[in-house]
Amino acid sequence: MTALALACFWLLALWGLFSRRPVLLWLFFAMLPFGTFAVVPVQLTGGLSLLAMHVAAALFLLRQFLLRRQGLTDLLTTALRGPGLMLTVFWTVALLVTLFIPRLLSGQVAVVPMATAYLGAVLLRPTLQNTSQLAYLTVSVLLVFAFASFFRAPQHQPLILRGLVLSAVVTIVTGVLSYLTDFLPLDPFLAAFKSANYALLDNSSISDGSRRITGLMPEASSYGALTLTLLSCLYFLRGIVDDRAQSLRLNCLIVALAILLVMSTSSAGYVGLGVLALLIGLDWFTRAFRINRPRFSYSGVRQDFFLALAIIGFAAAAVMITPGVFEPVMERLDDVVFSKAETSSFVERSFWTATSLQAGLDSYLVGVGLGSTRASNFAVVLFASTGLLGFILYFGFVARLLLTPVATGDPHLQGLASGLKWSFFPTFAVSLLIGTTPDFGVFEALRFGILLALLQTGGATAPFAASSRARPAPT
Repeated sequence: MTALALACFWLLALWGLFSRRPVLLWLFFAMLPFGTFAVVPVQLTGGLSLLAMHVAAALFLLRQFLLRRQGLTDLLTTALRGPGLMLTVFWTVALLVTLFIPRLLSGQVAVVPMATAYLGAVLLRPTLQNTSQLAYLTVSVLLVFAFASFFRAPQHQPLILRGLVLSAVVTIVTGVLSYLTDFLPLDPFLAAFKSANYALLDNSSISDGSRRITGLMPEASSYGALTLTLLSCLYFLRGIVDDRAQSLRLNCLIVALAILLVMSTSSAGYVGLGVLALLIGLDWFTRAFRINRPRFSYSGVRQDFFLALAIIGFAAAAVMITPGVFEPVMERLDDVVFSKAETSSFVERSFWTATSLQAGLDSYLVGVGLGSTRASNFAVVLFASTGLLGFILYFGFVARLLLTPVATGDPHLQGLASGLKWSFFPTFAVSLLIGTTPDFGVFEALRFGILLALLQTGGATAPFAASSRARPAPT
């Protein structure tokens, strides 16, 4: 079964590599939920798991920059001007720190190695993880430039929402199949996509016996983070769709993702869901009272208000009729979120974060190199790995993308940029709870690449109207 899955992937990958159609882009979107699917046997890679999403991304890079005319010129143009230059300098700093600091400060700084299976710190030394994490970050940075180059073309911009919808559908299907394994003999089928050399936590449950949904991700927190990311994007991008049938399908996907996120029982996912709820309220408030918002974002406020009112009314009626109806929900929240500080997992992750933060300080703020230490907080591990300079450069790049308005009069492109910006924050909140590496990942590379494309081109008019006429999302 695994051999058949690998054959299908590589046939699609080779087709996409030489096809004029965006097959590799579709393959990338489809593979995002396959977080345990290694498409190169680990026996051939020395135990390193090359996941389908990363291989699809690498092939997309190859096609975009090496198999296309002016590909390298586009790469240099994107990487050496505007916000792209700041990201390039960040990568350069990360490269230099990773190459030299683990050797210069060897044996002088306590770190938590990424390849450890126990709770403890060791002294800094060069490891294989330095090379692998540098490779992952390099792919992510190059992906930002590749997506920016690709989505500068107006005819490619409508593919963004379609690709996110494809990822959402695959995420929902894999989550449902994961849940149904308790009732149907689906394990042999799903095992074909669990070829990564990871310690999988796909059969875990919480204290009341409820199974945690993991889909085809290594653990529930990974599945919850992906589900939250897609849920946030689709919610804030739903405004760029005005076709009623398509809008209805999009809303159904949003509801399904929300249900699966809750069923994943990921504590970080629940926190992200709370952040998303706050952002939805802030979005509605600024649109309703027209606070520093463009005119086109005012539409849909009345519908959102009555929908929220109906949900509140339904909840109030349920409490009046059955006072204890929400007690199971509160017990679940207490078990998953509020009692998290009492678990061994919380103690271990807190130790990682504290040790890595101290490592960043002990390295004279220079950092200890990518892959030298891990934490349970993306900001901390970024600081510890790349130092204060790398930390400032990365978040300066992100802030510039988020705070710079897109210079275009096209409401669809404004809505696209706005939706991607608003949906960044729930995902970022989760990364502050479970982010273990300084690599921002392929999905954030997609987000940053699209925003970079819109900023560098000034938002060229795209043919959105032909595929998704819209009430734009908030800006």
